[in-house]
Amino acid sequence: MFSNHQISEQTLPDFTQADFKPLDKLASKEALIGTFVFLIPASIAVVIFLYFLSPVENIITALVAGALVLINLYVAWFTKRSVAMTSIALREHDLLLKRGVFWQRTIAIPFNRVQHIETHRNPIERKLKLATLKLFTAGGAGADLEIHGLSQERASKLRQFILANTASERHDDE
Repeated sequence: MFSNHQISEQTLPDFTQADFKPLDKLASKEALIGTFVFLIPASIAVVIFLYFLSPVENIITALVAGALVLINLYVAWFTKRSVAMTSIALREHDLLLKRGVFWQRTIAIPFNRVQHIETHRNPIERKLKLATLKLFTAGGAGADLEIHGLSQERASKLRQFILANTASERHDDE
């Protein structure tokens, strides 16, 4: 017979008590390189374009160059802070990802929802021996969770653990 008993909120587990671990030490470096591979050349191109554009005064070019320096410094600070604020926790039935500089959020991915998991490595990650872990859940069109800045070894261990627990969760449900 169907039942739907009320559950007291005091009995719910507190996810904030999970043991969150930071990303790899080189994660900030990878994020900064990835960001500035595009941002610095684009900033330089804007300044050069303004410099050679004849009706634009040199003072305007200098002001734009100064603004771009400030923007690049802010982006560097924000990128480093964002990586420092990102951490993960592995629990018996789920993976938690906590991130955010100004607006912080925690994402929980239950293992029984994981359909596919893969590791990805771009050229910068390969050079720094880092990897990105991508989790795909039921009903999602793309990766529902991407964790950048993991060491190769850690990403591989997490992948194997999640795969093993995904299989056991499905087996337990049958």
